[in-house]
Amino acid sequence: MLLAVDIGNTNICLGLLGGAGCAQVRRTTRMVTRARCTADEYAAELNFLLARLGFDAAGCEGVVLSSVVPALTPVLLAACRRLTGHTALSVSCALDSGLIYAIPAPERLGADRIADAAAAAACYPLPLMTVDLGTATTCNVVDARRRFLGGFILPGVQTGLRAVSAGAAQLPPIAPEAVGSLIGADTVSALNNGAVYGTAASIDGLADRVEETLGAPLTVVATGGLGPLIVPACRREVQYDAGLLFKGLGLIWQRNRGLAAL
Repeated sequence: MLLAVDIGNTNICLGLLGGAGCAQVRRTTRMVTRARCTADEYAAELNFLLARLGFDAAGCEGVVLSSVVPALTPVLLAACRRLTGHTALSVSCALDSGLIYAIPAPERLGADRIADAAAAAACYPLPLMTVDLGTATTCNVVDARRRFLGGFILPGVQTGLRAVSAGAAQLPPIAPEAVGSLIGADTVSALNNGAVYGTAASIDGLADRVEETLGAPLTVVATGGLGPLIVPACRREVQYDAGLLFKGLGLIWQRNRGLAAL
């Protein structure tokens, strides 16, 4: 069993991976990202949440971690070490991901984007674009030669809704939900439909332009908790893979497991 940890700006997601090559996402859970927690506090919370998933530290083969919150990376590395006895493999462009980085500064690339792109390139037809619907909506483009070309970063669905509500006195805060008819008949449905259909239209439009640029049919793979809301609103075919990032972390750990010290 492999423990995978993804430190995001809003949540820290935990996954238990197993099967051949630790490629199967068996169980997942999450906790709120809190910048001021100590390693001891995170270790206690990890222990509580993972116990509910049936995690056994004695049967843990290793830990792999991705982070977009640099200040919390050493804190969670220490917490995972205390909980499992393993030094986590921290994802970066320096590791073998199966990708070729055709960008000027790959060391500045987010670990979550590396994991998404690595998993998609291993599991889906190339060229492709991944879409991760989180705090930000991040899109990665990988060509037919497994070259990571870059991508796009847009405000996340909930981030955009919070921003517009905070900046306009008559617009209420809402959480996105499944849409009905296209055109919102009142303020709440107009906000919701704008967020859902607007994001879907962005994905469609960006994918069409990338496809035109590459000159080849493009596979689009979406992930993230809001995927089931957004993907049905897209006009083009979009694959939804809830475990894409965890699959990428498992793949990267397998390719680099000799670098993970015990």
